[in-house]
Amino acid sequence: MNKAVLSLAVSLALTPLYSVANDDIQAQLEKLQQQLLEQQKAIDYLKSQLDAKNTQQVAVQQKAPVVTEQATPIASVASKKDSKLTFKSYGTLLYKSDEVFANVQDTSPERRATTDLERVVTEFEYEIDDKWKVEFELEYEHGGTGTTLEYDGFEEFGEFESEVEAGGEVIVEKLQLEYEYNPNFTVKFGHIYVPVGLGTDLNKPDQYFTTTRHWGEATMIPQVWHETGVNLISRWSDFTLQTLVTTGLNSEYFRSTNWVAGGAQQRFEENTADDLALTLRLDYGNVKAGKGFGVSYYTANTSDNRRNQGKLDEDGNVSILGLHGAWTLDDLVFRGQYLYGELEDSVAITAANKTTPGLRPGSFAQLGSKAESAFVEAAYNMQGLFDLSSPLYVFTSFDYANPMLEVASGAAIHRYDIRELNFGLNYLPNKNLILKLQGGQRYYAQDDIDDTTHFSASLGYKFSTEL
Repeated sequence: MNKAVLSLAVSLALTPLYSVANDDIQAQLEKLQQQLLEQQKAIDYLKSQLDAKNTQQVAVQQKAPVVTEQATPIASVASKKDSKLTFKSYGTLLYKSDEVFANVQDTSPERRATTDLERVVTEFEYEIDDKWKVEFELEYEHGGTGTTLEYDGFEEFGEFESEVEAGGEVIVEKLQLEYEYNPNFTVKFGHIYVPVGLGTDLNKPDQYFTTTRHWGEATMIPQVWHETGVNLISRWSDFTLQTLVTTGLNSEYFRSTNWVAGGAQQRFEENTADDLALTLRLDYGNVKAGKGFGVSYYTANTSDNRRNQGKLDEDGNVSILGLHGAWTLDDLVFRGQYLYGELEDSVAITAANKTTPGLRPGSFAQLGSKAESAFVEAAYNMQGLFDLSSPLYVFTSFDYANPMLEVASGAAIHRYDIRELNFGLNYLPNKNLILKLQGGQRYYAQDDIDDTTHFSASLGYKFSTEL
């Protein structure tokens, strides 16, 4: 009896617990069922979207043209993808206050102030693929007269005639095709640079500190020298060797004031190519990047390139040796070059030039049988020193030129033996603009000419963009 009562009491006590548990389980089951329904709806929606996508792809494939054997080759597609057209430009505007001589006999200069739109250069570079590249460079100089020089061989002695053809001087400095066989060997051919000295490497306004390009180079050789020919470029380790065969110079325009610089044939509509030139250049490092130096050598006969060949039988060989370098050490920058040249048959060339009608050279003093020029420049970037937002360089430069270092007969004229010392500032507000100030003094070896002073300021720009 007691056991039955006890069992009944326990059952009655546990009944509420069983009821609560059953209610809990029922609620959980209902919740799970609801979640399953929601997931099923999501799955159905995704399935419908996938079916629609597949249907759309099938429709596109049915409309797409069938690829045949005449379809564009893969290599052609890759070539088009790799092609790139780049437009580059730079230019300079100059103000200068200088003491100017009226002529080579004048020893009392007068101060004159001038402005000059020195140049605007445009360049197109088209990378056809990873092997071939075309470059075209056009220079507009000074906004001056557009004249060409023609040779009239039907005159009694042969005569040069100037003809005005345009309102501005325009020069094609470069029209070259470049082929890179591999990273160690490249060929350039067309109208190309002659890499003697630094003029063809560092010619943009932010690549020299003076307000104008270094004049000493221009008293010996054509500045930013360009001729028609071929350039074979070999590279190994940190060395680069350039071997060029190009058109040569014309000795009819050699002068006492600038030695053989006037002999470049760009003034003629057609260049004579009877005397070709050989140029060799060996560089270590990268001069343009401010971490390199090198040596260059140029040699060529010049007489066969004369328009009036009957005036001269001698070869008139020119040979030029150049040393150059550029180096950057943190905020310090150093650049410099030295040129030395020899001209054979200088007496015969002078005599022949005196009797060529139409040249009107102004002064046919004896040509130098030897000539030399040099420049060095050093600069320090004060941006970090003064916590500036843009680079500010303080610089000094020294230029020297003597196109009549020696003469084959008679006495050398000291008029053209000149040295120049400059100080100045370069400010670059951004990567595309450069502002320059410069003051200096020029020293003459001729005793009766006093030293002269000058001041100049220039504005330069450069940019490059892919089209």
